[in-house]
Amino acid sequence: MQDKSENTPRTNRSGNRYRYRIVLIGILAVVVIWLGTRLVIAAGNIISESQKIAAIMNLISKTYVEKPDLKRLSEGAIEGMLKRLDPHSMYIPLKEQAMITERDIGVFEGIGISFVIQNELITVIAPITGTPAERLGIRSGDRIIEIDAVSAYGITNDEVFKKLRGPKGTTVKVKVLREGVPEPIDLTIVRDKIPIHSIWTSFMLNDSTGYILISQFTKTTTQELDEVLEELETEGMTQLILDLRNNGGGRLAQAVWIADRFIPGGHTIVSRVGRNGMDDSTYTSSDAVTHDLFDLIVLINSGSASASEIVAGAMQDLDRGLIVGTNSFGKGLVQSQKLLRDGGMIRLSTAHWFTPSGRLVQRPYDKGRGEYYAVRYRDPDEVTEEGEREAYKTLGGRTVYASSGISPDVEIESGKITGATAKLLSDRTIFEFARTGMLPGFEASDQGFAVFRDDFEVTDDDLESLIELSKEKDFEYPPELLEKDRNYLKSQIKAELAQLIWSNRDYYYIIRTKSDTVVQEAEKLFDEAREISSVWR
Repeated sequence: MQDKSENTPRTNRSGNRYRYRIVLIGILAVVVIWLGTRLVIAAGNIISESQKIAAIMNLISKTYVEKPDLKRLSEGAIEGMLKRLDPHSMYIPLKEQAMITERDIGVFEGIGISFVIQNELITVIAPITGTPAERLGIRSGDRIIEIDAVSAYGITNDEVFKKLRGPKGTTVKVKVLREGVPEPIDLTIVRDKIPIHSIWTSFMLNDSTGYILISQFTKTTTQELDEVLEELETEGMTQLILDLRNNGGGRLAQAVWIADRFIPGGHTIVSRVGRNGMDDSTYTSSDAVTHDLFDLIVLINSGSASASEIVAGAMQDLDRGLIVGTNSFGKGLVQSQKLLRDGGMIRLSTAHWFTPSGRLVQRPYDKGRGEYYAVRYRDPDEVTEEGEREAYKTLGGRTVYASSGISPDVEIESGKITGATAKLLSDRTIFEFARTGMLPGFEASDQGFAVFRDDFEVTDDDLESLIELSKEKDFEYPPELLEKDRNYLKSQIKAELAQLIWSNRDYYYIIRTKSDTVVQEAEKLFDEAREISSVWR
């Protein structure tokens, strides 16, 4: 009896285990069948839609009134599919790959000038520092009239790239016209690797305040930043204005590394979350590369997007710096790249990114690309479609809100200019006036740029001469509109003239910041920036 009574429970447990296994196997079977069915349905849908596209291509190929370009049609189909997803997923054909790659890696091979086609000729805006063009003495305002003994009159931008760019070590001969020099200058230039700087300028605004303008995030941005920070620190910088206005973004990794330069180790900078977990990552700061914790102000506007928003969001959420300007663009999607067999590339949105506090900045794009890109500013006090904006806390306990983009801590709008002035800027008329109307009669002071910066003034008569030049160029706006932007135009003329006299692009920006409302007002806010970042001290 004892044995039987002891054996009975064991028999029951074995039976229960068996039943559990049967139930578990049944559940697993149902799950497998369900998943299999879903996969079969998904695969069937893909096959069905692919067959539809193939049928249309076949129909066009056989019956269209003219012989079609099937490659062009297939590229159009790819572009159309990606456009239906979101504004940032796109197809990049092989012929556009070189330019994309150059911009991304931050280098190409050529002579090293920034230029504009003006009055049918290549006009040098400025030589790039440390390049063959600069070493040979090419200056701002020079006009290239021949390339390899062929006239450059009427040349297009694409033709300039084809003729002036080329492998390192090869040569190109150019003939240059220069104001004040009676005869053209013949130069033989040996091409070299040319850096595409993502930091357009850096200098000291005063004895303690540094200024850095980052235009995009490329492969070399972090290296450039380390170099200019070191230079500014040796010049006495104890506080910094980091200008990310109109910075459309770039590499996510570079944004992380840039933020890491200002944030001590162990803090989340940004997180990315995909649909299925495969693209999930969290990026944290490191102590190895942190610069001194100087007071920091970051400038943003509606043109600040993607990687620049990652930097601004990290600075704000971690109370490392004061965010100043206007609402950023609102791009919270991350793209992954996939090369196709023909060399083309697909950029596909595969994840969202989130600020350290967990905010998603992506603006809605359900109304189409036109509406998405047209709306460059959204009132941060607006409510979302879901109701009141969700509140988050910064490292120091300040309240910030989820919205379309990053909302600044202090809102300062840039001065508005008329369409007439914008037209003069876009067609480089102000640059042309500075070169032809101001430079020939200018006598540089023996005391150099500092005296020019502080004492030189563009007169009302100079401005009237600019307006007369605009009339001669079939200006499509009433010249009277330019009167509204008198101070801005005078500053712009002075900046262009400084660049022409000293052939130095930094001097252009130094003059421009003197009349930049946002920069001038930001300089007054370092006490507030210092208070916000006190959590780090």
